[in-house]
Amino acid sequence: MSYGEWKSPITLDVVTPDATEISTAAIDRVTGKLFWRSKKPTGQFVVSTGESASSAIEWTPESFSVVSRVHEYGGGAFFVHNEELFFVNKSDQRIYKQSAPDATPVPVTADFGDGKVRYAEGHINTFIDKIVCVREDHRVEGKECINTIVAIDLLTGSQNVLVEGADFYKSVDTFENKIIFVSWNHPNMPWDDTQMSVGELVMEGSVASAKNVKIVSTGASHLQSRFINKDEYLYLSDRTDFWNVWKSSDETKPWYKSNNEPGFPFGWCFGYPGYGITNDGIVIGAKSKDGMDNFLFVDIDNPQTILKDLGQLIRSKGYSFGTFTNVLCHGHYVYALGIDDPANPLTLLRVSLKDDSVYIYNNESAEKELMPYISYAESVEFPTTDKNMNAYGFLYRPKNPDFSPDEKEKPPLLLRVHGGPTGMAMRSLSMKTQYFTSRGFAVFDLDYRGSSGYGRAFRQALYGKWGVYDIEDAISAAQHLVNEGIVDGNRLSIDGGSAGGYTTMAMMVFKKYFHAGVSYYGVSDLLGLAKHTHKFESQYLTKMIGKLPEDEKIYKERSPLCHASQLQCPIGFFQGSDDFVCPPPQSKELYNAALENRVPTFYVEYEGEAHGFRKAVNIQRCISNEIYFYSKIFGFKLADETKNPPPIKNLPDQS
Repeated sequence: MSYGEWKSPITLDVVTPDATEISTAAIDRVTGKLFWRSKKPTGQFVVSTGESASSAIEWTPESFSVVSRVHEYGGGAFFVHNEELFFVNKSDQRIYKQSAPDATPVPVTADFGDGKVRYAEGHINTFIDKIVCVREDHRVEGKECINTIVAIDLLTGSQNVLVEGADFYKSVDTFENKIIFVSWNHPNMPWDDTQMSVGELVMEGSVASAKNVKIVSTGASHLQSRFINKDEYLYLSDRTDFWNVWKSSDETKPWYKSNNEPGFPFGWCFGYPGYGITNDGIVIGAKSKDGMDNFLFVDIDNPQTILKDLGQLIRSKGYSFGTFTNVLCHGHYVYALGIDDPANPLTLLRVSLKDDSVYIYNNESAEKELMPYISYAESVEFPTTDKNMNAYGFLYRPKNPDFSPDEKEKPPLLLRVHGGPTGMAMRSLSMKTQYFTSRGFAVFDLDYRGSSGYGRAFRQALYGKWGVYDIEDAISAAQHLVNEGIVDGNRLSIDGGSAGGYTTMAMMVFKKYFHAGVSYYGVSDLLGLAKHTHKFESQYLTKMIGKLPEDEKIYKERSPLCHASQLQCPIGFFQGSDDFVCPPPQSKELYNAALENRVPTFYVEYEGEAHGFRKAVNIQRCISNEIYFYSKIFGFKLADETKNPPPIKNLPDQS
């Protein structure tokens, strides 16, 4: 039976199971109790605690969802202090306090209407007895929102600004009367050039303020500043190419130097600490290309002394995580999220530094009966148009023990382009990927020049070249797989979300190499994106493409919509109605051009979805519709019936 026509037990219900998915975790700083945030199939985000995900005590009522919209990407939406939960509610962006799982959440902050005042990355400082957090204020219509660090009174909800003046703030930490934070200004993004500052907290009556604030480090990307004690602190910096852990007592070199970068997701979201601090050392989690030296317990006084290789300890239990993030420490316990294990999803785990035991909270690996169908990632390095710099990716070959392919046939390729564009591919168990590979597709997750995880020089290679190098590297990757005899050069498809959606659109308009593409909430008009997107990314393209208005010509040259008449390749579009990062017109207008050009196309818009789909039913429909689209373009018959297929316009048999 031909590739693409295989029947698989990895169904849509398996891809999005009726279970919550853990996304981040936090520790009660007083009691050491672990809490975590999960996403339900309905799209609701809830906070829970317990000894396992299956028996967890859920705190969040149905009418609430724990989501911060600071920077639109959010993160840092909840914290716990002395058995009390504080969280940001999605609908109104207010901070609420909840004293018990069955207690009604009580608002701490005022209702400013329509989520116009947003909060992230909070904690309680007991010296001033207030919440310290980042605030994003959208109350002035027609003007850019204002970002500050504020102190919020726990009883009255009154707020006063501690730090202001920069365009953005994050990585806020306090220790007694000391405060540390990271800030940056346009046109920088947090992975470009940030400043790290320290200061003192002072109480004047009932009002808190920050005094003697001074910049202590600049000229590189600084992230995740944390106090060790009142006089010392740690932080991440990429001034030596890779993000490494630095210590305030020695600014001449990294405290711990490695080519593995801690701190995923590298500035996009709040939270997700890449290291944790214990009484005796520092626990560093990292993204590793080879899955080695990615979770280490290092001596606090002698960083060259590795006290325990926690990654190796976890691997000895049968796991193969290539990335560890959201590292939390309390007593002799270390908590983290394990990523990049092809057989397991994002996994919350606990390691004991005392007895080396490993405990898994959400043991949701693929079912045993599905394991023979799981395709494992193969790391691939391939040449680019720059002879001095290769690019990377993960290859998943077709795998289904129930079928033997014709030796003369090669499988179709689905090349995936991540978002960002400074995001990165991950090796974690993706049942969407397995849905395709178990039906006969080869899937390749691309890390083009500009991706994170390979150092500052690799990431900055995309400066001025977005819309060039990402496209070149996608073609180079596919060509490499064709030349190696791995995939069919006549059945090449590409998809991607957000920035990956842009690459997909641009590929279909400017190149004729791929034969079909699907964009998820992508970008077709770069000028429109630069002028109308949210503050966090409003000047992102200055470094990715060029300055405006001087380089307007380049924006138009690289915008698929400006050259829509060239679109001749089949392309489909998925879009969320409430997407404020890449609004619906970015997809809808190129879809209209495809209709006019008589190109096979479809457009599906999901009501209530934003930038990244959250409802299981919509995710299932996307996967089903995408492979259905490819079956029509490549001419194979699916083994599964497609329920509610998208109306594909301009198919040859419809003429």
